[in-house]
Amino acid sequence: MLDNDIQNNTQNENEKAVQNGIQNVHQKFTARQNELRLYIINFTIDNKRPYNLESDKEVTLQVLQMDEQEYEEIIQCLIDKDGMVVDEEAKNVNFIYPVSSLETNHRVTLADGREFTAMCAIDAMGAAFTFHQDTEVHSVCAMCEEPVYVKIVDGKVADYAPKTLHALTFPLGELANWAGSC
Repeated sequence: MLDNDIQNNTQNENEKAVQNGIQNVHQKFTARQNELRLYIINFTIDNKRPYNLESDKEVTLQVLQMDEQEYEEIIQCLIDKDGMVVDEEAKNVNFIYPVSSLETNHRVTLADGREFTAMCAIDAMGAAFTFHQDTEVHSVCAMCEEPVYVKIVDGKVADYAPKTLHALTFPLGELANWAGSC
């Protein structure tokens, strides 16, 4: 029952979002901007540390065949459009949807075996769509601190626990800094 409820709610929310002109994170950016965004996401997961805008830049420029000006413009765009949150002092990318480089209670295991922590439980479930692969989410209820498990296969909830699980979400547009509110 819950998997159908979540899928129906997600579909309804997506339809409302499109009608209201709300975009998902990927739709906010151009293909080139998303190329850098996904590079930083994968870097964070693969290296198990935050991407640093300064010390990790040179390799990024080579891998993506990008000049420094394009890099700086895209980084600023990602920040301005809430695509990522950077620690101003250290220049670390702490949050880049759905990945948190800071430890959270929301662990995601991708079908390819990689693991990371997500910014929140809803973002953890959304990882299935970001990475286009099956996922398992191990989280903790924010209210009662009990373990929560959700398995997503082929974009649908395949298993979950506890069986009384309910997921609540809200429009991100209501918050100026959504990453800090998860």
